Amino acid sequence: MRLAFMSSVCPKMTLAELLAAGEAHGYEGIEFRPEWDHAHGVELPSTAARRREAAGLLADSPLEGCCLSPGTRFCKDAPGERDAELEKLSRYIDLAAEVGISRIRVFADPLPSVGARARTASYEAQADYLARGAERAAAAGVRLVLETHSNFRAFDAGEVLYRAGYPAGLWINWHLGHCLRHGEGVDEAYRHVKGRVAHCHFSLGEDKVDHAAIERQAELLRDDGFDGFFSVEVINPDDGPGVLARHAEGWKQLKDALGL
Repeated sequence: MRLAFMSSVCPKMTLAELLAAGEAHGYEGIEFRPEWDHAHGVELPSTAARRREAAGLLADSPLEGCCLSPGTRFCKDAPGERDAELEKLSRYIDLAAEVGISRIRVFADPLPSVGARARTASYEAQADYLARGAERAAAAGVRLVLETHSNFRAFDAGEVLYRAGYPAGLWINWHLGHCLRHGEGVDEAYRHVKGRVAHCHFSLGEDKVDHAAIERQAELLRDDGFDGFFSVEVINPDDGPGVLARHAEGWKQLKDALGL
């Protein structure tokens, strides 16, 4: 398992600056948040020349382009809205493949909390669209990573994966903090996504997430042969380089504790 960080830690840095900062602190991956006007330039409107430049910078860097994280979600009520999201996701798949980014984060929240069969209907509709998106992603050599986010817990992610038929291109981005805030313990959450986690979001000092919880999460993933990234997600901090330094040190301590 490897350490990465999202561009939201240092949103004003160019791609070259992000890669240099990550390398200086011993990171192995960089995650791009498009749609938020970050300076990295990895966006849907990017020109072909800009995409080639980004691909070249990543190819020459020791950091992997580990994830592209737009706000795509299929929890919309109207089929037309889900169709539009699928079209947008297809464009992101093309972007990721061109630049050399191996995963694309997708959301599935908010889930409905009232109404007969409303949650099951959401599972089924989302599974349908995610299966289609996963087929396109797999053909491009990219994996979708469905994030446990807000009221979409690991239990819900397991239900959607089951209904989608566990396609080769659909995996999980296990953001533990959201599970804990919605009543799922670490081991309880992992039972629902075991063997399908390809990416993780975390931040030190996150609400409801202490060091012991992160260590247990990493221990479970280690024992299951996880070879993905723990990616630092801190949104627009005042001191981005300081955040990178603190998380790099915390990650070293965690790996030492687990004998990695």
